Amino acid sequence: MGNARVGVVALLVTQIVGVAALGAGVPRADTMVDSEIRALVRVGRARVLVTLQVAETGDPAQRADAIGRAQDAVLARLPSTHASVVRRYESIPLLALEIDATALRALETMTDLVAGVKLDRAVKPQ
Repeated sequence: MGNARVGVVALLVTQIVGVAALGAGVPRADTMVDSEIRALVRVGRARVLVTLQVAETGDPAQRADAIGRAQDAVLARLPSTHASVVRRYESIPLLALEIDATALRALETMTDLVAGVKLDRAVKPQ
């Protein structure tokens, strides 16, 4: 496995563990946002990973379907000119986006779908 792939796997495992700790599928009162994101979107756009709230299921097909529906719902509620899709994940409840301040404010209101917004950054393998 290459160094870049190890870094991506480590990041995805971190995201999965974070979703489990947040109680996936349970609406939250607030959306957790990395503090660095606010500063970045004040002056432009930022690449982020949006952690989605998706109920756990033992069936991979049902889970992929639930993730897709959650991604569709988030994208439908985002102002289209303020966010662009970088990547949609099929088996992990994440959505990679490039957003501005308007899109961040919209994501923060989606407490029924969004558990957190983290800065998408490269992770060095250890």
